[in-house]
Amino acid sequence: MSSQPLVREPQQARSRQSFDRALDAAVALLAQRGSASFTLVEVSQASGVSTGSMYGRIASKDDLIRVAHAREMERISAETASAFAAAPVAANRPERIAFAVRALADLLQRNAPVMSPFMLLANHDDVIATGGKAAYDEMTGEFERALLGPSSRGAGQRRAARWACTVAYSVLARQLALGSDPGAAADYQLGQVVDELTTMKIQHIDLSLPN
Repeated sequence: MSSQPLVREPQQARSRQSFDRALDAAVALLAQRGSASFTLVEVSQASGVSTGSMYGRIASKDDLIRVAHAREMERISAETASAFAAAPVAANRPERIAFAVRALADLLQRNAPVMSPFMLLANHDDVIATGGKAAYDEMTGEFERALLGPSSRGAGQRRAARWACTVAYSVLARQLALGSDPGAAADYQLGQVVDELTTMKIQHIDLSLPN
């Protein structure tokens, strides 16, 4: 993997805005098509930014997508922190579990159109895979803090909380067809899945927390 930067930084705000439009167009095309089956010419047509201008900043369409991914993961990480910041600190364990699962479900549902094609690309792109794992780790950390609350966190508690996030994330990803063909989505209502996770899965994991 090259150590060279993916994008040449602009010298002027106008150039930054132009490149941002190209990134917006690339993300929109990814979400629309569910894959990277588009060309830089199509990005140019959608954004009004010439291919020459894009090549002045990046070396290839792959690098444009990698930069777009980094920007989207930064956005989703900020959204994750904001969503989980509302965790009910003084709530009991069932209430914290219900909040954490619902917050995770809402976050994934809102971002599924963008996350799914990026997750497919991560299967063969190490740059995207690394960035995606970092964003997932941040999401897991927020889930853990919401689940455990302000109490002291032993190694066993943290391990159980992170396993709870893994279970919830895996089931929700299956429901939302994240990283797979849309036809692979589970045939349930999302609210039903959240309820099942809360009452039948997550609560069965012994977090050794006070009720």
